[in-house]
Amino acid sequence: MARRRFSAPLAGAIAGAHMAAKSLEPSLMPRSAIDQGLIMAGSFATGYVVGSTSARAVGLVPVLSGTAALRMTRIVATGVHSAQFLRRFGERSIGRTDETAAWTDTGKEILTSVALAKVSSGETQPALGVASTLAVAATTLSDAQTAVRIREDHVHANYLVTATGTAIGAVSAVAALVGAIRLSGHVARRTTGTTGFSGSVVYSSAALAAAGAIAAGAKVALSRVIRSIAAGNRAVEIAYADTPSTPTVAGGSYSLIPFDSLGLQGRRLVSVVTPTSTIETVMGEPARKEPVRVFVGEESASSTEERVELAIQELRRAGGFERSAIVAVSPAGTGYVNYITVEAMELMARGDVATVAIQYGSLPSMLSMNKVAEASVLYGALVQRLRTEIDDLDRDVSLFAYGESLGAQTGQNGIESISDGSALPVDGALWVGTPYGTALFTQMTAQNGTSVFDRPSQIIGYVEAGNPIPLATFLNHDNDPVTKFTPSMFYRMPEWLKSPDRGRGVNPHQRWLPGIAFWQGIIDTKNAATVVPGEFKSTGHDYRADLATFTKIAFGFDDVTAEQMDRIEEKLRESEIERSDHIAEGKVQSA
Repeated sequence: MARRRFSAPLAGAIAGAHMAAKSLEPSLMPRSAIDQGLIMAGSFATGYVVGSTSARAVGLVPVLSGTAALRMTRIVATGVHSAQFLRRFGERSIGRTDETAAWTDTGKEILTSVALAKVSSGETQPALGVASTLAVAATTLSDAQTAVRIREDHVHANYLVTATGTAIGAVSAVAALVGAIRLSGHVARRTTGTTGFSGSVVYSSAALAAAGAIAAGAKVALSRVIRSIAAGNRAVEIAYADTPSTPTVAGGSYSLIPFDSLGLQGRRLVSVVTPTSTIETVMGEPARKEPVRVFVGEESASSTEERVELAIQELRRAGGFERSAIVAVSPAGTGYVNYITVEAMELMARGDVATVAIQYGSLPSMLSMNKVAEASVLYGALVQRLRTEIDDLDRDVSLFAYGESLGAQTGQNGIESISDGSALPVDGALWVGTPYGTALFTQMTAQNGTSVFDRPSQIIGYVEAGNPIPLATFLNHDNDPVTKFTPSMFYRMPEWLKSPDRGRGVNPHQRWLPGIAFWQGIIDTKNAATVVPGEFKSTGHDYRADLATFTKIAFGFDDVTAEQMDRIEEKLRESEIERSDHIAEGKVQSA
């Protein structure tokens, strides 16, 4: 019985080791050694749970646990693993697999792990046990070697050592927590002296109590971290500490909105509105008007209705309804509005544009998923009110929608909620990096055939071919994890990996592996945008190099020349560097 119990965790360890090795295979984003270690830890844990559970299930069936057929299966499994090692040795690529093949291979790996664990644990045929152990080690190393070879980033020895150490540390930490929970159950049972059913009840109760205590402690720690992050929204940076003197922005001396209530992102936005002198220098012609920027902070009003009303009143005060275009922005989780897009619009419109946004949270987008419903309602109410106000004017004013990342999702949700299946209540929309599964995106692209663009050359070619500018322009990079990741990747192959043409920036050898793809996707999403100020790139979740061109086309700025676009691109890069310096200055002064 002891050996049978031993074989279950061994089967889990074998399956986990194989999954950890395969997790080195490429995914959408380059990853650090620490990140790779976390992926390996998650993959190992997945394999361990499945492998050990499968071994226990086999052990519960007497007809399977000790038959000659099973012993033969063990021998065959050892031979197969040895043959796999010899076949894979020196291999430089991995063929693509469909979902059925991926599940079949995974199932074979799990069942083989169960069979090899029985042999390696020394129940029978000691010589075969040694051979099985060597076969397991060889094929695991072969899987890792093949995975490293097909990656496009450089994986060196130190990388592998660090990744493996991180994985071992993470798995050990989880194992220690599980061990502490189990130990509490054993201690309680021995202390009370109970056995049988009563002992099981005492054991389970104590273990659950320990797990609850650990969970409560983790919740308290996480809450403190979240509160600390949220408190950063109230921080005052040196470069953005002074109330703006420009009357066309929120938070200024004439504003209805207190500057202190705008939060960190709002103060940054209204403090750097593009002056008419810059517009004239970049565009080489007179500015038409001064740009308007209105931002309503989370603390500027206490309810959705009050925030929307405040935004409308502030637009009136600042002259927003006197501009030829109003852009309603749905910000990201912290209230961040992409200043590159806003500045590009102000330059292209020669100042004749107003931007309005309402903050709905103060945490990064990945921690703001619980705010999606609230933010969608808020944005829908803003757009609906703007539409009504504009329709009552005696002059033409275009209403545009813009959102990026979580802002794209909440913006689309908000517009969908007020559309009632009819045409969109805006004159144009640009949505960038839409998260996977957003309903309006799926409806418009999969059902209605709206194009999704990966880079500027695609939309330029689309328009030059005589196609009309889409009412809704979707910009999603082919290798953006934010637009690809979904939890169902754990057990289901996504459509984009089934296609023979995965698109720009996707490793041609990337494949879907059950369980492993989920952990890779989480880390890819975390690493989706690694930016260097002023170095605009068009990859992953970094859209800075695309925004000027897409802004020009999506919002109909067809009077901007190629020479003006060159100067706009140069100015956008200069502004980003300047903004980065200002933020760094604020951090240094605060420190």
